[in-house]
Amino acid sequence: MALKTQPLRKDNHCLNCGSEVPERFCSRCGQENTVQHETFGHLVGHFVADIFHYDSQLLLTLKYLATRPGLLSKEYWAGRRVMYVNPIKLYVFVSFVFFFFFFTLANGPDHEKNRHAVNRQAEMESSGLTNINVNGLDSEYKSVAEYDSIQAALPENKRNTGMDGRMQRGMAKLRENKKEAKEVLKEMFSHNLPKVMFILLPLFALLMKWSHRRSKMVYADHAIFTIHFHSFLFIILFVGLVLRYFFRSQTPLDLAYWGAFGYLVLGLRNAYKQSFWKSFIKASLLSITYLFVCVTVFVLFVVGVLSFY
Repeated sequence: MALKTQPLRKDNHCLNCGSEVPERFCSRCGQENTVQHETFGHLVGHFVADIFHYDSQLLLTLKYLATRPGLLSKEYWAGRRVMYVNPIKLYVFVSFVFFFFFFTLANGPDHEKNRHAVNRQAEMESSGLTNINVNGLDSEYKSVAEYDSIQAALPENKRNTGMDGRMQRGMAKLRENKKEAKEVLKEMFSHNLPKVMFILLPLFALLMKWSHRRSKMVYADHAIFTIHFHSFLFIILFVGLVLRYFFRSQTPLDLAYWGAFGYLVLGLRNAYKQSFWKSFIKASLLSITYLFVCVTVFVLFVVGVLSFY
């Protein structure tokens, strides 16, 4: 009611787009055709209304996201969207909370005590690529000076060039302080994980489209399901990390991974209207393929970082 106390303008042309406004709101852009100079009370009313509207949307969205796998995607596909937070806004909000917690705890005053507890997820996910690179530190050049010296002594046509040369030099730089090499790679992984996730999201959507290629759904539809699934993934990993931090046990995080897999099965079953076993098989294939894609992307990312290290 607070919004309607603001008087209407006598001119019935929208200040925003210039269209004719027959009543209070412009039918073209939605702007309210009220006088320009708002009262302080009206500004406060706008603020309060927006906050409570977003809060109600967020609570309802999180409720259905956590308890009704696939429902939000179905609602979005059906065009019922006003009641819920936009999928991209939801993903940004949930991922921000997750990574804020992750990095705050990892770099907090109790960092040394909690470092292994918080970074273990990144360590597990990146263990394959970090071990490969760290083990690779035992070969060839032991320092940047040695690398540059040997390269300078070689004929020009036999020197390392391009990305390979930059990567070899980056590896040599890490070898100079081999004890910190593993930590450096993990640090690169952790702080760039949000960026890498933005690469993985469209790739998972492509896998979804491939696994449902007989359906009439377009790529954007699968992208919506992908965003909702990853939003839940961040939530359940957040819970797993918190529980692991307090109980000093890996079990909560292991259960979180299995919970995410179960959620994917039920989400596919409910959103795509297929049988449980068909959903289970597709979820299994998606999980295995996605794991391979994740490792590949992370390896390529590390190679790219080392090329410019």
